Amino acid sequence: MKLNIYKYSFILLSLFLLVACDESFLNKQPTDSLTTDTYWVNSDNAVQAVTGCYRFLGGDDWWRTFLTCATDDSYAWSNWPCDIMYAGNGSATTTLGTFDHFWKFMYQSIANTNNVLANIGKVPDMNADLRNQLIGEATFIRAWSYQQLVGLYGDVPWITSPQTNPDQYDVSRTSASVVMDSISAQLAKIADYLPVSYSSDQFGRATKGAALALKARIDLYNGNYSDAAATAKKVMDMNVYTVDPDYTSLFSGTNEHSSEIILSAQYTDNYKSALATWIGGPTIGGWSEIVPLQSLVDAYECTDGKTIDQSSLYDPQHPFENRDPRLKMTIVVPGGVLNGDTIDITDPNSADGLGKNNASYTGYYYKKYIPATVDGGWSGNSTNDMIILRYPEVLLTYAEAKIEMNDIDQSVYDAIDQVRGRADVNLPPIPTGQSQTAMRQIVRQERRVEFAEEEQRLFDIRRWKIAENVMPGDVYGILNYWNSARSDYQKHVLVENRQFNPQRDYLWPIPQSEVDLNKNLTQNPNW
Repeated sequence: MKLNIYKYSFILLSLFLLVACDESFLNKQPTDSLTTDTYWVNSDNAVQAVTGCYRFLGGDDWWRTFLTCATDDSYAWSNWPCDIMYAGNGSATTTLGTFDHFWKFMYQSIANTNNVLANIGKVPDMNADLRNQLIGEATFIRAWSYQQLVGLYGDVPWITSPQTNPDQYDVSRTSASVVMDSISAQLAKIADYLPVSYSSDQFGRATKGAALALKARIDLYNGNYSDAAATAKKVMDMNVYTVDPDYTSLFSGTNEHSSEIILSAQYTDNYKSALATWIGGPTIGGWSEIVPLQSLVDAYECTDGKTIDQSSLYDPQHPFENRDPRLKMTIVVPGGVLNGDTIDITDPNSADGLGKNNASYTGYYYKKYIPATVDGGWSGNSTNDMIILRYPEVLLTYAEAKIEMNDIDQSVYDAIDQVRGRADVNLPPIPTGQSQTAMRQIVRQERRVEFAEEEQRLFDIRRWKIAENVMPGDVYGILNYWNSARSDYQKHVLVENRQFNPQRDYLWPIPQSEVDLNKNLTQNPNW
């Protein structure tokens, strides 16, 4: 049974949590009943207040999945509902709606968790264990929000308490490393406040494993490799999580309590998302807003564990055969089946074909995150959860951190092979004795294909400083081998030309509206 976190969140936020977005980036702390002594009078209210904060993990129609379109994995063809396409092709300005929206949304999350943390001590006669648990949950959500902000914008205002007067609004930026170190330390502390698991009716709340997994991510992103490896190992040694044998089910809504999933943003029949609209094609009533690029398709190895430029199994005439099974689990290739429907863009009568209304500009569609049941309509058609943290990230964090320290022992190979050796993937083990350079490439390759369409790729190409190599230039979709009427016959479909300025584009700009409001808020370089 799911905890109706988002059902309660919607009610609570409608009543007293959400703050108007047309003020400063700080989204001034709520001043209504939640912050008064009349609200913080019993434990039930405190639990509901924390439950309300989970709303931000799920996001909204702009959230998380769209981040892939600012990478070399995916393309967005429209500026509605999210105009991230301009961030992807390098033509964005400081007034882009995407930059403004993500900033405000995360600071709304921070404002609400700060409000909880400042007031929960007022509740009389509250069980100490429950109080600590709720503090841990709110701190976790705040840490996750800051991790997102730092990854997107770099240095950000570090706000850890409610702002009660205008003198507190003009906050300057704190260095990214200080923010990351701070939230890492907080997660280490509150991990012991959180249970290893909950009863089924409380499923979806942050656990000890979630706090440690997020800490490991933050330490890795921050270059604290020793801490990242040690923290990831703590999660591994809990013996709570496993790599699920069924990759597809993790994202289709049919296996939401998998032992692989550490934390997910939940959706229910009462609280749906429009996810299938943005990633699905016309056959399932989608608008193909988020679609894979050829670059991602080419990243999947052959079944012998070799890349397509090295494997004798790769056949350009049959490019989707003998490939890492995750390719067809993630991407709908011509003739692929999705929810019982054959998606064949080479069929001239197919609604999903190149050039058709709302069809993919690249010739590919994502299968991953399409729910097993879609009820149609442009919104509210997805009840499948969105994963925040899952066990393969912990394993690959452990491996990458050890590789970066050049401490490559058998445990590194074992961690990567657990992910690649998933029962329905079953790629061969990595040959031992590899160099640090080779292992670095292997773990980066594995992260890309394992976490395709999840939020990882944008943060990865930034922290690895490879965005300047993988982002600029012409980007392509499928090889048009069937439609001679098109000018690109026998060529890969040209999708767009992208620009990337390494002196500017490793960070998004601080939204111009926020810089205008806050005299102490400086802009990122060259924006």
